Amino acid sequence: MASDGVIQFQLHHRDAPLPDAEAIGILSGLRDALRARGWIGRDPARYGGLGYGNVSRRLAGDAFLVSATQTGHLATLAALHWVTVTVASPATNELWSEGAGKPSSESLTHAAIYQACNAAFVCHIHHPALWKAACAGAIALPKTPASATYGTPAMAASLSEIASCETDSFAAAMSGHEDGLMAAAESPEALLELLDRLSAKVATAR
Repeated sequence: MASDGVIQFQLHHRDAPLPDAEAIGILSGLRDALRARGWIGRDPARYGGLGYGNVSRRLAGDAFLVSATQTGHLATLAALHWVTVTVASPATNELWSEGAGKPSSESLTHAAIYQACNAAFVCHIHHPALWKAACAGAIALPKTPASATYGTPAMAASLSEIASCETDSFAAAMSGHEDGLMAAAESPEALLELLDRLSAKVATAR
C-alpha cells in the first residue's frame, strides 16, 4: 500500500502568507468531526503507525484549500497546516500550490473531483469496515480500479470519472488503497450525513 503522505505528483510550490481564520474555520470543523469518528487520524496498529486522511474546501473556480501532507496524525491543525492549491493538471500529474507547507499527497485527486463536479468539500478518509463492504459489493458504492493506487494520475482519473457521473454528493471506495474512501458534498453537513448514513448501513449489516 502506498503510504499517505508520499507525494507522487510534480509539485510547483511557493511560500505564501497563511490563510486567515475565516478561510479555515469551517474546514477545521469538518476535519475535527471526521477525526472524532476515527476516519482521520493515526492508529499505531495500522499502516505502520502513519497518519491518514485529509480534507479540502473549494475556493474560487477550481482552486481549493487542503490540509498539508503528513498532518493526519495531528489532533488539531493550525493555519500553517493548510495549503492553497491554485492550479492542478491531473492529465500531466502537476500541481501548483502556496502556503507554509506542502499540500496533501492526495491533492491531485481532490483537484480532479472539483474539476469534474460542483462539490464544495472533499475528504479522504479511512473506514476499514465500509471499505471492505464496498469492495465486496455488500454496500452499493462506486469503486476505483484496484490498479489505481494512492496519489497517482490513475486514481485521479478514476475519481474524476465517478464524480462526473454522480451528483455533487457522493462517496467512492478506493479499491487500490487499503481502507481508503473519497467523498464529496456541497457542505460539511451533507458530507458528514452521507458518511454517517453509509457507516450505519455497515453496522446494520453486521
